[in-house]
Order: sequence, then C-alpha cells, then structure tokens
Amino acid sequence: MKICYCPLLLPDAEKLLSKTDSKLSFSRHKFGLGLLEGIQENFNDDIKVMNIINTVNFPKYKQLFFRTENWSHNNSSEDLHIGYINLFVIKYITQYLNLKKQLKKWIKKNGNEEIIICVQDMYFPSLCAALSVSKKYKNVKSCLVTGDLTGKFGLSPNCSPLKNFLIQLKDKYVDKQVKRFDSFVFLTKHMADALQVSHKPFTVMEALFSSNATSLNPINNLEKDKKIVFYAGALREEYGIGHLLRAFSLIEDPSYRLYIAGGGPAVDMIKDYADKDSRINFLGFISPKEVEEYHNLATALINPRTSELEFVKYSFASKNMESLASGKPYIAHKLPCDPPEYENHIQYADDESDEALSRKIIEICELPKEERDKIARSAREFILNEKNPKAMCKRIIDMWKSII
Repeated sequence: MKICYCPLLLPDAEKLLSKTDSKLSFSRHKFGLGLLEGIQENFNDDIKVMNIINTVNFPKYKQLFFRTENWSHNNSSEDLHIGYINLFVIKYITQYLNLKKQLKKWIKKNGNEEIIICVQDMYFPSLCAALSVSKKYKNVKSCLVTGDLTGKFGLSPNCSPLKNFLIQLKDKYVDKQVKRFDSFVFLTKHMADALQVSHKPFTVMEALFSSNATSLNPINNLEKDKKIVFYAGALREEYGIGHLLRAFSLIEDPSYRLYIAGGGPAVDMIKDYADKDSRINFLGFISPKEVEEYHNLATALINPRTSELEFVKYSFASKNMESLASGKPYIAHKLPCDPPEYENHIQYADDESDEALSRKIIEICELPKEERDKIARSAREFILNEKNPKAMCKRIIDMWKSII
C-alpha cells in the first residue's frame, strides 16, 4: 500500500505572517501536521505529501505566485508544495490543476500498487483533484479527513454578497462530491449522518495532539499578581465571544485580566468592552509562538462556545487539545461533540449562563496554585497518553487496510 497525503500545512509561520495582516489557519496546520506524524508512525514506508500552502488571496497576502517546490517531511521523503496563482477563483483552478497533475504522475510511477489518497479538510481544489484521479484508476482509494462542515451544517461566511453567493454554490457542489469518497475520518460521530455516508467505512478522531507542538517553558510573567484568562481563536458571536465578555464583566475583582487573540466579526464588540474595562486586552492576530507564550502566562484558558447552535454537533474545537495540554486549567461548556472521556479534564461551567461561566472563572482562578497545577497536569497527561498522533491514527491505518 502507498499513501499520498494532501494537507494544508503552513511551513515557516513567522515568514508567512510577515506577508499579511489577515488570519492564517494555524489550528488546521497543527492538526494536519499531527495527522502526518501519526500516519507516518503507523506506516512502515515513506508517505508522499502534496501540500498546498493556502493563504488569503492577493493582495491581502503579499505574494501572487507560489511555485511548485520540493521538500521533505522526514529528511527521506520526496514531497511537494503545490504551486498556484494566488487570485480569487484562479487560485482554486490552478491549485486543482497542479495537484491533479502531480497526483497522476505519482500514481503512474507506482504502477499497480494499491494507493490511498488522503485529503485533509473539505478543501475544494484538493478534494476535486483527489476524486478526479481516484475514480480514474482502479487501484486508488480516497479518504477525506473532515474539518468543520460547510453549508447548512456550518457557519455562514462573513464576506461580500457576491463572494458569499459563490461560496454557497461551491459548498453545494462540495457536499455532493464528498459522498464520492471511499472512506472518511470524522471529528464527531454526527458527521456521518449529516453527510449521508454512514454506510461507508469511517472512523471518528475528534482531534489529536503532538507533543512537539508546544512546550511548558516559563516566560517572564509581567503580571505575576494578576489572574489572567486567555482565549485565542476565531472571534465570532457564534463562538461565544459576547458570552465571554459579559461573563468576565460580572467579575469585580481588579486583579483579573482577560486576554483575547484572533480576528473576526466580533472584534468591534471586544474593542467596545475593552474601552470600558481596562482589564480586557485585545491582542489581534498573534503567531503560534505568541499563543504558546500567553498559554504559559495565563492562570486559565477558556473556550466560551455554547451548545444551542446546530453546527456545534458537527464541530470539535481544536483548541481543546492545545488548551488541555498547555499545563493550565481549561474552562469550557459541555458540548454534544465532546466524547465522555474529556469530562474529568475540562472544567465545565454549571450551565451556559453568563453567571455560571463567571463563577467557574472565579472558582478556578481562586484555587491554590498547587491545585490548579494538579488539574492541569492530569489533563496534559491525558492528552499526551491517549490523544497522541500514533494512538489516534492507528485506527485510520486499520480502516485503510480493510478497504484495500
């Protein structure tokens, strides 16, 4: 069996960030990197990686042409970064054509070998290219590793009416194409029914965490006497940002601080709260390294997402893994996508009210440091031992062997 993995990795984060003020999906990058690590650890041969360095469009990202380049994920593999022209619509077309071309070339090189093409996320050019070649060659099987769902099972994009219309057309086409894959890796058990593919081979892997992705190195704590709550991610009302701001505002203690990093339609709301409350700090987009530094600085990490919206059933927040492995207590609400084994490690609020979240923040932050450290160590050990790439990806390799 030969494996070709088609991810959306973002190598050299600092260089990429220097070319844009817009958000890049580093959470997707970390998941894709962990998936590659886990598949490789369970597979005795080299994996072929055909990666798309997917950025925001030119001119928001200050690079128009991406050339196809050679690279290696383990110093012995012969991998590719797929080239494309970074313009709206043209980007998709050139990514699709170039990836398809390279896939066909690689398949022919491997003759009659049984092949798995694994696509990370429901990314339009990648899934179309993988399906195009997998349906042409009898010895090729396709697998889709889903991210968040699109269309009626996801969130509406925040963009112009014309772009929104085109995205909706694309999403409808994607939903039809997804059903043609031979196997699936889902973030939650509900995804198989939503996509109407429960009759096909699939496995559930809510997320994974690589021990190489973060460290517990201390940093200079400039606010060592403060109780710091930290959130990093997409800033949307649907993700509970307003809920977090209201809950924090109920805390009267002047020693508390709320740090929020990221971007999205809730930025203006955050700035309004910050103008009225000097304890609230909006950081904007920050690099993965800076996120790690704020993890080390924080008293507790938080995810204010609540369960009332339908999309939550089909989504598992990747920040769960990073936060639980951070060495700091992690506060959140219990969601339908959370597997039961997380209950002993996520610090759930009593309910989804502003008051309950505020009480939970105070409860955790007022614990003695030794007790907070004990909670955090237990959560980190759980993630490192049970949700590491090798353990989680074994089920994927087993599934592929069953369909070859």
